[in-house]
Amino acid sequence: MVCQHGTLNVRSGPSSDTEKIASLYRGEQVLILAVEGDWVKIMSATADGYVNRNFLVGTYAETGMTGAPPKDPDEDSNVVNASVAATTAAASVAATTAAPQTSGNGHIVCIDAGHQQAGISEQEPNGPGSTVMKAKLTTGTQGCVTGIPEHQLNLTIALALKQELLNRGYKVVMIRETPDCPQSNAERAQVANSSGAEIFVRIHANSSTNSSVAGAQFYAPSPANPYMNANVINASNTLSAVMLDRFCAATGAQNRGVLQDDGMTGINWCTIPVTIAEMGFMSNPAEDQLMADPSYQAKMVQGLANGIDAYFGR
Repeated sequence: MVCQHGTLNVRSGPSSDTEKIASLYRGEQVLILAVEGDWVKIMSATADGYVNRNFLVGTYAETGMTGAPPKDPDEDSNVVNASVAATTAAASVAATTAAPQTSGNGHIVCIDAGHQQAGISEQEPNGPGSTVMKAKLTTGTQGCVTGIPEHQLNLTIALALKQELLNRGYKVVMIRETPDCPQSNAERAQVANSSGAEIFVRIHANSSTNSSVAGAQFYAPSPANPYMNANVINASNTLSAVMLDRFCAATGAQNRGVLQDDGMTGINWCTIPVTIAEMGFMSNPAEDQLMADPSYQAKMVQGLANGIDAYFGR
C-alpha cells in the first residue's frame, strides 16, 4: 500500500482523536497489518500506527480491503495529488518497508544507494540518544568531468549489485530503487535493522578538494563507538576490510584502507554489521570518467559482490 497524498498523519489508535505520532510522505509504502473500518494498522519505515485507509492506494486482496479508496481529502491529509505503484501485504513491500527479494543461499543483504535527488535539511540525532544533530540527508557530490550526480551513480551500482547478488543466490533488500527516497540516514539504518538482513552495504562515491586524490576507502565504526555494541563494531570492520580488499582486486583501484568514523549517522543507528563503500573520487578526473564507464562499473559490482561472498565465507 502507498500513501497517495503529500503527507498523512500516523496516529496511535484507529481514530482522528488519538495522538499523532508521525507522518507518512507521498509515495511512502506501508505494510497493512490489520483493518478496522476506515482505519488500518500499518508498519512502515517511518512509524508503526494507524492511518485512514482513504489515503492509501494499492492492492487490498490480502488485507480484507476491496475496491479503490475514496479520493476526497480529510483533516488527516494536508496535501493532495499523488500516486505511485501498488503493493500487497504478501508481496515485497519495496524500498521503504524493505522486504527481501528472491532466495537461494540463505543470506540476506540490505543495499543503500547513498543520497537521493534532493537533500533533507531537517536534522536528526547522530546516533541513538545523541545530542549531536546532523542533516537527515545530503545530496552528495557530482562528477568533476562527467557531471553525473553521486546519487545517480550510487543507484546505478546498487541496482546492478542487487541483480548480481540475486544471481548468486542472496536475498536482497533495497532501500531505494528510484532517484527519490524520503528516508533519512537514521531511518535507512533502521529499515536495514528490521528487514532481516545480515549486513548493510551503503554505496557511495567520494570527493576531495585535491583533484589528484583517487582510490577506494570504506567506512566502519571505531572500537570506541558509543552507539553500537562490540560485536557489531567488530563485524562491521571485518565486512569493510574484506569488501575493500575484493573491490580493489577486481577494479585495480588504489586501496586507501578502512576509515573508522563515529560521525556517520547511517552507521551509528545500525544494529547489524554495516559498511560505507566509497568506490572512488568523483573529484578526480580520471576516476570520475572510469566510474561512468559501464565496463568499469561491472568490475565495481563484481568486486562488491566478491567481498560479500568472502565475508560469508563463500
